[in-house]
Amino acid sequence: MILVLLLLSIGLAVWITQQLIERFGFKNLTYTLAFSADEVTEGDQVELIETIVSRKPIPLPWVKAELTTDSSLVFASGQSSVSEETRFVSSCFCLFPYKKIERHWHVTCTKRGMFTVSHAVLVISDLFGTSEWSNPLPEVIAALTVLPAVRRLDALTELPQQFSGEIIRRRSIIPDRFAICGIRPYADGDAVRDICWTASARSEQPAVWQYQETAAPEITVMLNLETRETDRDRISDRALFEDAVRLCAALLGNAERMRLPVRLLANTVIGNTPAESKVSAGADGLRHLLRMLAALPDTITCKFTKMLRRFLEANQNSAVIVVTAFVSAELMQLAAADPRITVLSLKPLRDAVHPVNVRHINLQTERKHAS
Repeated sequence: MILVLLLLSIGLAVWITQQLIERFGFKNLTYTLAFSADEVTEGDQVELIETIVSRKPIPLPWVKAELTTDSSLVFASGQSSVSEETRFVSSCFCLFPYKKIERHWHVTCTKRGMFTVSHAVLVISDLFGTSEWSNPLPEVIAALTVLPAVRRLDALTELPQQFSGEIIRRRSIIPDRFAICGIRPYADGDAVRDICWTASARSEQPAVWQYQETAAPEITVMLNLETRETDRDRISDRALFEDAVRLCAALLGNAERMRLPVRLLANTVIGNTPAESKVSAGADGLRHLLRMLAALPDTITCKFTKMLRRFLEANQNSAVIVVTAFVSAELMQLAAADPRITVLSLKPLRDAVHPVNVRHINLQTERKHAS
């Protein structure tokens, strides 16, 4: 008889607990996610702070949080599983009345991009796990921007004059007195200091030095998202594309160290805006360009050679560095016809004979040298 009463008491307690948890389990219960930093660099480690607060007198013996994020965010703990490009993270809590619990996950960012930890689902249960109730929390999102790492590549030190010297503009507005291109007859309005006395005495007519306008080179880094000739709307080789992004980051970092004005273009869109930046310089400009690289999608919006032709027609005074996974015949012809272009290919060149401004960059070799 006593055993029966004991079993009935336990059953009644479990039933009452189930009713209370089912009715009040998610009330006055808050759950939040936040990263310790909004923006980090590829390879950095950041903390994901998970906070759950109970503001009610009912204890919750078993609470489970299930999260979804990108597989490139590597969690230090083993409580996660990966399916293709998605990582699922779960954590368990035991909440006493009016308690707050914080959990700090150490996350390593292995790839550039714009990431979120979202699709949070809270699952609660009674003490014996006989029943479960879930509550999705679509409003709980933690966002993180991972910038590509700016590495120094030995191969970039051998680039031609795009990263050194001067370029001559097509139109002269203000002459550069250090760039003398000849002598011409004196005209009204010419400064006396520009008179070439030797030539004037020889010709017995006043003559002046003729100058050309020069300027520090303006660099345009153009990223081709096409990884194969068959690519149309979306890239087919993601690993090669990520290497191209890393090479762009190295080029932008090189320009920033040399204090050269630089801009970035790619044949895609970010949001609804073409992936084209304004000319910028300095650390702030570099950070803006790295954010562009972090936000690049894997969609292709136009043929790269078409974009390159359009840019060359509209910009006569910019040196262009093309970063591409492969070099098409049309791109090879454009490079051969225009010395302003330097093409850096991540794949070995198919033709043994090619223009001097078309080069193969082996990032695998660069990584070995760096290590």
